[in-house]
Amino acid sequence: MWTLSSISVYPVKSLDPVCIDQAALLPSGALTGDRQFALFDESGKLINGKQYPSIHQIRAEFDLAEPSIQLSVPQQSIKSVRFPLATEQPELEAWFSDYFQTKVCIQENRATGFPDDLAASGPTIISTQTYEELARWFPEISVEELRLRFRANLEFNGDLPFCEDRLYAAEDPPVQFQIGAVTFTGSNPCKRCVVPSRSPWSGDTDPQFMKTFIRKRQETFPAWGDRSLFQNMYRLAVNTRLAAFQNDVSLRLHVGAPLKILN
Repeated sequence: MWTLSSISVYPVKSLDPVCIDQAALLPSGALTGDRQFALFDESGKLINGKQYPSIHQIRAEFDLAEPSIQLSVPQQSIKSVRFPLATEQPELEAWFSDYFQTKVCIQENRATGFPDDLAASGPTIISTQTYEELARWFPEISVEELRLRFRANLEFNGDLPFCEDRLYAAEDPPVQFQIGAVTFTGSNPCKRCVVPSRSPWSGDTDPQFMKTFIRKRQETFPAWGDRSLFQNMYRLAVNTRLAAFQNDVSLRLHVGAPLKILN
């Protein structure tokens, strides 16, 4: 039996996660509070790890009850300071504007958050066994650091590396799986960007990371896997959607819930 072992939400897109024991789901399928806020520059473009490597140096701690955010940049000796986490917070926007040297505004979306994949806006999911396999590929990178690099929402204790690739199919019918009482549809393996090749603390890029990952993914791709959704092998974790028949139901996930494939 597979079991949900951790839940992570990212209150501000591209900043640090918060690990929680349970989470409610929005009608969109996203976890409540995940990527609820996002930063935008003066031209209206999203500030994220792809375009702003220096964002990796920001340490963010969240109090979800207030809610508030505590920011620091240890590598630049920028001391810790706490702000309410909300839009129309000029002091918070000023802190980010000073750091990024561009006018920053904070936007909030409580309905859907700011997901990367608008067509599959449910939580991303990966197995602990996959992270452990990647740590063997990259001995200098710990499992905990890999979690920060790949930034999945849900982690489960499975049986084999890449067993999460059983949660989607290239052809109909789509794979449906249940975590506790919540049913999801697996969409596709998540296409990765430059972010996993960077240190999650400094933003420094390892130019060999992507090449090594692709080579090892090709060498170890499981016989039961479906390559048709892999335009390239730089994909990891699974994008999901909430099963449509549950859209009007209040649903929650909790750590320790069983995960089972329904079809």
